[in-house]
Amino acid sequence: MPNLITRARALYNLNNLGATAAENTTLDALIAAVSAGIERWCRRNFVSTQYDEVYDGSNATELVLQHFPLISIERVAFDPTTVLQVQNTSASNQRATVQVTSTGLTLTRVASGVSSSSTVTFAANVTLAALEAAINVLGNGWAANLTNGDFANRASADLRALQGAHTAKSVSAALMIHLQELADFASDSARGMLIRSARWLGRMQYWRVIYTAGYASVPEDVQEACAQWVAMLFWQTKRDPGLAHETVPGSIARTPHWHMPLSVRLLLEPYRALRI
Repeated sequence: MPNLITRARALYNLNNLGATAAENTTLDALIAAVSAGIERWCRRNFVSTQYDEVYDGSNATELVLQHFPLISIERVAFDPTTVLQVQNTSASNQRATVQVTSTGLTLTRVASGVSSSSTVTFAANVTLAALEAAINVLGNGWAANLTNGDFANRASADLRALQGAHTAKSVSAALMIHLQELADFASDSARGMLIRSARWLGRMQYWRVIYTAGYASVPEDVQEACAQWVAMLFWQTKRDPGLAHETVPGSIARTPHWHMPLSVRLLLEPYRALRI
């Protein structure tokens, strides 16, 4: 998860402290922790990131994406269809799985308690036909076949990653692609919505959306909130970590921050995503 501020930005709120190496290590840890805490509290990511997500069909004319604001929509596809089947039929193997990753396929087999994996990359096998051929020469019981010859020249990289490890021992693991491309939609960038006159009908995980969302530059008020919180926690490390409350009559009363400081919360409140 990218940090919301740099160490230099954090030092601004520490009066440009000439930090020691140990203090820089502390600052780096605090920046990472506070950045994660802010994004978790706001229920959103701020740094520009590309996402590849699937959505169930619905009766609505709006498709609400998980992240916003939208920067660009790279692809909207639908109609997930099995294009390639992979299985392992060797009697020597007791278990076999196929997993789609962002770079290719990982084929794992277990024989007499020993696990062995083979990787077939999209870069070396850019079409489904090439991917099929690469699997068929692996040996050790691996076999693959296209479900339709028309899919031969489809890009192997269009197989969606994170489908999980499919069992392939003596059964066909079905690998799918969202075959159809959608063009008739508009986008509401600020709210992270895709809108069309027709409805987003379809079965479970029917729609695949590849898009970029977040901010090219983290908003200044979010950076200030992060820097303030980091500064408060940094000074707190300089005192007894077990201190619950300290009072010197007529001089000082001090209580460590156990919750998000109010000034930080006020800066972040407009960015907090609502959940229905």
